Amino acid sequence: MDVAAVTEPRQSEESLIALAEIMVTEQSLEKTLRQVLELTCAALPGGDEGGITLLEAGGPDTTIATSAVARRVDRSQYDAESGGPCLDAYRRQEILRIDSTASDQRWPEFASAAAAEGLRSALSIPLIVSGDGLGALNIYCQREYGFPAADERLAATLGSCASVALANARSYWRAAQLSDRLQQALATRGVTDQATGILIAQHACSAEHALHLLSVAAQRNRLTLAELGTELVQRTSNQA
Repeated sequence: MDVAAVTEPRQSEESLIALAEIMVTEQSLEKTLRQVLELTCAALPGGDEGGITLLEAGGPDTTIATSAVARRVDRSQYDAESGGPCLDAYRRQEILRIDSTASDQRWPEFASAAAAEGLRSALSIPLIVSGDGLGALNIYCQREYGFPAADERLAATLGSCASVALANARSYWRAAQLSDRLQQALATRGVTDQATGILIAQHACSAEHALHLLSVAAQRNRLTLAELGTELVQRTSNQA
């Protein structure tokens, strides 16, 4: 019996289950990305290296990679005139495969960079949710023809699971960050209001004039309103 034939499908199945069970609320976004990448590499027999490209405000970026080699190869396509498979994968929303980086002519700059690093074939899997491209999973093999046609079918399922996990993780952490900023804003406003009240009492002035005094003093001392307000409140409390 071919042991590899038995273990590889089992590994793929386990990876799919693990992808579906990722709990984004129990770990950081970076840890979720790394888990997605490692599970995808484990599911594909040719997955020696890999990286995740996500679309950020400043453009595409390799958010996580299995090694410095994978990160360099990933990034080689961002400024290349011919682009690269991961960029085209999420733009076209289709899986793209390179059987040999030594001979592929579609993305010559990327292929040359990959070959120079010892990565002989590649598979780029788009990350798509509700028709929107989030980026791509880039899986690399150290041998040519590392990803047969059957791997593309598996990659489509892996990409769907990974896309949902990443979309959920992003939504969760963006909501968490927004909540933190709102809490900080409310806390800052509370301190500023307290400091304004102290100045109203000290100078018998209006709230508008008290806020003006606080702002001028903050600028003069190169402090934020919150920092100066906190200092004033603490000093007043100590004097009471």
